[in-house]
Amino acid sequence: MSSLNGWHKGERAIQEKLGFHGVVSQSWTQIKGEIPEQHRNFYSTCLPFIPITTLDSMGRPWSSILAGPDGEIGWVSSKTYDQLSMRVEVWDGDPLKANADYHADTTDGSQRKMLIAGIGVEFSTRRRNKFAGSVKAIEKQGGLLDICTTVNEAIGNCPKYITIRNLVPFPHTRPRVIHQEINVPPTGRLPPDLIAFIHSSDTVFLGSSYSASEEDAPRFPSHLGMNHRGGRPGFVRVRNDGRTLVLPDYSGNRMMTSLGNIEVTALASLTFPSFTNGSLLYVTGIAHNLLGAPAQAIMPSQNTLTTIEITGYIFIEDALPVRQREGTEPQRSLYAPPVKLLKEEQASSTYFSTEDAIHATLSHIQLHSSDLATFTFESPHKLNVIPGQAAVLNLTSFLGASPYRHMAPEDPNSVNDDRIRTWTISWCSSWTSVADGTGTTFSLTMRLKPGGAITGALFGIANKLSAVRPELLEDSRPLGLGVTLVGIVGDFVLEPTDSHEGPKIAVTREEEQISVRKNAPRKLLWIAGGIGITPFLAMLSDIPPHFAEYEITLLLSTREPDVMLSLLSNAIKAAAHEVKLVVHVFSHTEQFESSLPASVSLHRHSGWITSSFTSDFKAECVYICGPEIFEREVVQGVVGKVRREEFAY
Repeated sequence: MSSLNGWHKGERAIQEKLGFHGVVSQSWTQIKGEIPEQHRNFYSTCLPFIPITTLDSMGRPWSSILAGPDGEIGWVSSKTYDQLSMRVEVWDGDPLKANADYHADTTDGSQRKMLIAGIGVEFSTRRRNKFAGSVKAIEKQGGLLDICTTVNEAIGNCPKYITIRNLVPFPHTRPRVIHQEINVPPTGRLPPDLIAFIHSSDTVFLGSSYSASEEDAPRFPSHLGMNHRGGRPGFVRVRNDGRTLVLPDYSGNRMMTSLGNIEVTALASLTFPSFTNGSLLYVTGIAHNLLGAPAQAIMPSQNTLTTIEITGYIFIEDALPVRQREGTEPQRSLYAPPVKLLKEEQASSTYFSTEDAIHATLSHIQLHSSDLATFTFESPHKLNVIPGQAAVLNLTSFLGASPYRHMAPEDPNSVNDDRIRTWTISWCSSWTSVADGTGTTFSLTMRLKPGGAITGALFGIANKLSAVRPELLEDSRPLGLGVTLVGIVGDFVLEPTDSHEGPKIAVTREEEQISVRKNAPRKLLWIAGGIGITPFLAMLSDIPPHFAEYEITLLLSTREPDVMLSLLSNAIKAAAHEVKLVVHVFSHTEQFESSLPASVSLHRHSGWITSSFTSDFKAECVYICGPEIFEREVVQGVVGKVRREEFAY
């Protein structure tokens, strides 16, 4: 029989806060009180491991990994509709060992009721199912444990954020506990290597606990939860205190069972696996759900998140008995949105609160090609923009709020579309000598993204005006198209250089000759892939005077050399100070015109930029901006300090 009689108060509370309760008020009936036959076959024939949640002696949830010997399948069985039996190998350090001992160790010889929850994920297909219930018995069989569970909750789970992996058994593991801090002191921090491990992870298993009050227990008995959370590598962030994890909540089935448990019982566990080397990081801690402004104060543009302040952690190397098959790559879910950084990770960025909203109006449009255009906006506010930074815009006014969609195979990005976009500012009025100080005009040069909701709308407006009202391209203000400026962000900016000014002192001829050699032109290397030229346009438009002593080499890979060189020429002409600029254009377009000033040295190349070409350049600092695959290629040959800015859709 199911233990459910509706949503408990925590689930109802979070559903109501998010505006979901009306549409999911009866969805609890999808949670079955027995294991469906399909699920029973799934657990017994498809899974090399199952993440589970159990409680320790202090009532804290921990997320363990159960697996059979040698990482093979077939270690789970289900003889009846309400039972799962597992013969597992539990390595030293996994929290299950201590938690099982605690529940078995009572003064009168009886066994404490041990709650359990688990999730099965078949990573090759994204199939997934969850269960919850209690442990009926645990018996030792040599070096293995036989665990028999009684299941009273079973449901299929959302597959959207699962990264597809080709996993194979890895039987020769040698688990080693590297870090273990079961009770972290108030000032304790995670070691730096564990923070880096979290920031490299794209998968985590989330454990939660619902501890019912005496009043609620008859209708809503205590139970545990186990869930999968996935995203792009680094989607879980660690705050500067080194002990608080931030887990963003992505659009799912809207039942909110995990966050609902946390609403009542403010505890959670996370386990991060590495499928390449078998390492596992287990953490448990105090959890809080944050919505709206409090969430965005920590992670800008994220409306819902959970913080977990760690009270215990364990890190084990070489434990997981399965690995990513050699020669294969994980297939990231197309539903996973770009990683959002914490506000405190963006020291040079400025975000504006909803109370101090900054508005801007579309004032000018310039179409450069069928899929490249510059959109200029005016704001009555004075904005401080460093060349290379980006504008974060909320364009809900263009399209309205994105409707809820559980799955959208034809357009996965739409599921988490908050109508917020980020584009590098290619020009800003505050960089000019005629800036009046009362307002700011800024331009965004952007590419039409195939299927993109926002760029599709902007280019649709531009093309329509070009056809029927071309004068509105020159002055678009009568259209009254406004946006909200969420922030000015980014640190892909020119680093300050050492000053060469100072008191003059007497030097010998030998010292003077050495000084001449030392003061040979200093060099920067800029590498741009297509529209990745945008931050370099901004840097050229407002180049500081002391950069006159630099020789800047720009390597530009583009399908549209005429258009890109025209943009580059305009930026150079707008600059208040001249720079030594050498431009290498790589393109399959053999014939193209150059409008660059004569002072710019232009070199033409057929094909694309390669790592072997970039290795020939020596520079103090190398700046790279372009698509991820482009950056991966060119960075391999780079010599010198590297700063990168990549695209993420």
